[in-house]
Amino acid sequence: MAVIGGGIAGLTAAYDLHRRNIAFRLLEAGDRWGGSIRTERDRGFLMEAGADTLLAQKPDALQLCREVGLGERLLPTNPEQRTVFVLHGGTLHALPDGMVLGVPTRLGPLVRTSLFTRPGKLRMALDLVLPRGAAGGDESIASFFRRRLGREALERLGAPFLAGIHAGDAERLSLRATFPRLADMEARHRSLIRAFVAARPRGDGRPPPAFYSLRGGLSELVEALVARLPPDSMRLRGAATALVREADGYVVRLGGGEVVRARAVVVALPAPRAAAVLAPLDAEAGVLLGAIRFASTAVVYHGYRRQDVAHPLDGYGLIVPEGERLRTTACTFFSTKFPGRAPDGHVLLRAFVGGIRDPAALAEDDAPLAERVRREMAAVLGLSGPPVLTRVFRWPSGTPQMEVGHGDRLRALERRLASWPGLFLTGAGLRGTGIPDTVTDARRAAAALDPA
Repeated sequence: MAVIGGGIAGLTAAYDLHRRNIAFRLLEAGDRWGGSIRTERDRGFLMEAGADTLLAQKPDALQLCREVGLGERLLPTNPEQRTVFVLHGGTLHALPDGMVLGVPTRLGPLVRTSLFTRPGKLRMALDLVLPRGAAGGDESIASFFRRRLGREALERLGAPFLAGIHAGDAERLSLRATFPRLADMEARHRSLIRAFVAARPRGDGRPPPAFYSLRGGLSELVEALVARLPPDSMRLRGAATALVREADGYVVRLGGGEVVRARAVVVALPAPRAAAVLAPLDAEAGVLLGAIRFASTAVVYHGYRRQDVAHPLDGYGLIVPEGERLRTTACTFFSTKFPGRAPDGHVLLRAFVGGIRDPAALAEDDAPLAERVRREMAAVLGLSGPPVLTRVFRWPSGTPQMEVGHGDRLRALERRLASWPGLFLTGAGLRGTGIPDTVTDARRAAAALDPA
């Protein structure tokens, strides 16, 4: 067996194959394992270059952590300071208590908030009586939010929050591909508000942690997987350039003319790279994969002395609607969200720029880009004095855009792959995004491999 790609998808697939005593070759083009998972430490600060959390609602990634001995290392988000802030009119507004994925579930906090106007609040409440949308169709996040909760809810929360997670355009991202739970709730309950109220935890009302990380950063998961795989089955700097069929299996062509022969292949690459590898085998599959857009983003860290930040940082962070006209789209209070991310007496901020709506933001070099973020957040958070640490991580074409019609494209791709026995495709941006979705899909691909 051959597994192409050494990110979390490829590592998970290889781990499952190894557990089943199926021999494999894991091929990674770069010089490190883990793909978008990368943890760095500097002067007591811990930074995640890419992905930084595991969503508890999708438990496969947490289960994988436990399987590889990291159960005691799992670290929930801060249970005491959960607030998310929204920048509106240059002022931070705390997201009302009970707001879940942009949907209000408690009347009192919604009435009291100054984030929405009175007409905006009344329009959100209409969700209680509005009919269901058309069954089975696909629509954008923007269309769904406008239809269920109104324009104001979309502009001030739905677009910057839900589309912002994917660094995408709310007018183009598919709701069914990115947040299928919302589509399912409407289909089942009609009203989103009623659906989320029914799903609220009972008892003392305190919800369980929504996100987890690992005490030493998510690279611990990569390191644990690598440690459990046979070294002679793994190869860095082994870039696959093409995949072709031969009588009893496949030939993976590598740079420099080297080849790897395998009876079955798992392609665990981002769609653009997978398109190039698969095109010699199936041109139509290559076209379908190449049609999946990816956004370029950057993560900017600033570490400060606590005394140089006026804001109490009493929450997980802030989101910035497009109407605020800032280049910074969001800023996580990283040292509040998770303990152990900054040394004593210091705080760590993690900001985001770029995305499908603002690719020009990444034209700046690291220093001016970081300075722009510092200036924008200084006005919002009351930053004084220079940061004691600054770091920029860039992810060119790193975030998949599962846009309206993605489901149709995926089904067409699966029909193409059905004609190639022993060929499996997995990775972020196909059947979901984020580490939990990617782990789930990689395990599906590995389980489908027939060892006979």
